[in-house]
Amino acid sequence: MVGCTLSGKTFIKEDKMKQVIDLDNWNRKEHFAFFSAFDDPFFGITTLVDFTDIYRQSKELNVSFFLYSLHFLLKCANETDAFKLRIEKDSVVRYDTIHISPTIGREDGTFGFGFFDTNINRFIQTATQEIERVKNGTGLSFSENTDRQDVIHYSALPWFAFSEMKHATSFKNGDSVPRISTGKLMQEGEKHLLPISICVHHGLMDG
Repeated sequence: MVGCTLSGKTFIKEDKMKQVIDLDNWNRKEHFAFFSAFDDPFFGITTLVDFTDIYRQSKELNVSFFLYSLHFLLKCANETDAFKLRIEKDSVVRYDTIHISPTIGREDGTFGFGFFDTNINRFIQTATQEIERVKNGTGLSFSENTDRQDVIHYSALPWFAFSEMKHATSFKNGDSVPRISTGKLMQEGEKHLLPISICVHHGLMDG
């Protein structure tokens, strides 16, 4: 393994997909140790975000607002280093690219887990195919991508606007994958506002 420096942080090169952070030289060393010892190290925020431009762009392109806005959220996550950090065993790693794993509802009231690729050129096509796979499946629709750490866990609740959200989390298994949820798109005058809930591990990220 080879050491390297990125954005003022020291990393140890592991492979093409992720890098292991040198905890001894990490500026969040004490924050990570402190919050990782909590019974519940996750914190969250829920707020309304102006999605007017994204809504208009989706209509101009004649594509699904759900998929277009979801790709936009994924793009924002990939532009924020903290969303790429994960705890794996006793290490903290930074992935080069983060994908998204949404819950996909079915007509019978159940849901399954999907996996959407990051690349915008393939996103809508592969997402549409994945939605069909899960909708035509049963149970949780586990796949080879279900246990991936290089994802954001995402769920949409388009039926209502929410002001708070609580997510299921497996603390004992060292879970550190961020959760993002969106609610009903609301129109106020000329604006389109989307409720967004973000839940993250406090040892890896602050407000």
